[in-house]
Amino acid sequence: MKIELGQDDYLLSKNQASPVFCDFDCLVNAHMLVMGKTGMGKTTFLRHVIRQMHRFSPAPRIHIMDVHGDINLSRTSSVRFSESTEYGLNPFVVSQDRHFGGVRKRVQDFIATINGCRPIGSRQEAVMRHLITDLYAANGFFADNYKSWVLHDGIDRKYPKRYPTMDDACRYAFVKLKQLIIGSDTQAGRALEELNKITTKLYKINKQLSAPSAKPDGDLLEKAMDLRQKAIKSYKDYIENLVTGKELEDFIKYESKEVLKSVVERFDNLKASGIFKNQQPPFDSSNPVWHYDITALREDEKRMFVEFKLQEIFSSALERGPVRREEEGLLRDIMIIDEAHLFFRDDENNILNTIAKEGRKFGLGLICASQSPTHFSEDFFSNVATKIILGVDQMYWDNLVRKMKVESKYMQYIKPFQVIGAQMSNKGETRSRFTMVRVPNSRVQNQTH
Repeated sequence: MKIELGQDDYLLSKNQASPVFCDFDCLVNAHMLVMGKTGMGKTTFLRHVIRQMHRFSPAPRIHIMDVHGDINLSRTSSVRFSESTEYGLNPFVVSQDRHFGGVRKRVQDFIATINGCRPIGSRQEAVMRHLITDLYAANGFFADNYKSWVLHDGIDRKYPKRYPTMDDACRYAFVKLKQLIIGSDTQAGRALEELNKITTKLYKINKQLSAPSAKPDGDLLEKAMDLRQKAIKSYKDYIENLVTGKELEDFIKYESKEVLKSVVERFDNLKASGIFKNQQPPFDSSNPVWHYDITALREDEKRMFVEFKLQEIFSSALERGPVRREEEGLLRDIMIIDEAHLFFRDDENNILNTIAKEGRKFGLGLICASQSPTHFSEDFFSNVATKIILGVDQMYWDNLVRKMKVESKYMQYIKPFQVIGAQMSNKGETRSRFTMVRVPNSRVQNQTH
């Protein structure tokens, strides 16, 4: 599997034709970083790459995340995502892999992605984690039982087992909030709240009495005895008025109505974004190229959509397992991300980082296009085998020279739509060669196909 980038510009000047290929069978991975400021031909280059990948055999699934709506080509299966469409993503699909997947991993990834787009407080995060974990358990998926992560677990069920959805999360969170509000008006709820208040006061008094410098205080001792009797009575009232047996557990998990209400509102806002829906997008499964048109979404919605979609693709790759030795070099999925800096976060939970580091062994390729090399961490930069320079602003030249270990004179030779710079890391080589590549001046042709 290889892509022709153009001709070696130096050899071409000597009248020697020498095509330059991006050969995924020889490269350390199938990841590519395309750098070029506005007007330097990123879209044209991506179209050129996609057309060649379309002819790969066996054909990988090519996922195009299009934030501007200008990468679509003929012969692709294209779906537009917006608030008015009836299809979207389900962020609660669980990877069944017992080592890389599971409920706990899915909950952590969900919260990390939400935090990366719109941060939440630590108390909200704890309540959200409890809610989602309990939601999974209510649907038969248990964090500590990997056998329960599969949809078909061999149990004869009246209703088919299914993954929870964002609609389910909204309903479940609202029910918990309602139970917490109504529960405080029941005898058990009132007794439990009173017990909590009394215990807090008793703790403070006992701390005063046990202090090294404390003097005997009859009033405090009497107050402590009185509080103990009230605590015993409240606990007895609570026990006698239990209904479900889970009142205490829920009280500990969701002790603040205000925090739980804020999480309910967060789920409602996520649902209202229009990207989390129960119906799968109608892509043509026989077409290897899927085009995700997300231009109608807001910037924060685009970030959530892309991150959750990439996590879904990565989870599917984990379930299929690593590429076998005899299949080495096989590409199963290629993800093309335009304006990739919008979706990059410099932390280990960011899905772009994860795929860059681990995607190769699962047959994944990642192609990111951005305006500047400074948008990405050095760790991410070093994990990408192919770097393509279409023309970056002069203020970034020193950064590229340092990161790519090339001479600064190469930067001024780059000409949009004519000469690009390409650096590729091949297997078994300790040094990556930098090549000036003459590309076909087919700007008009690319825009008409």
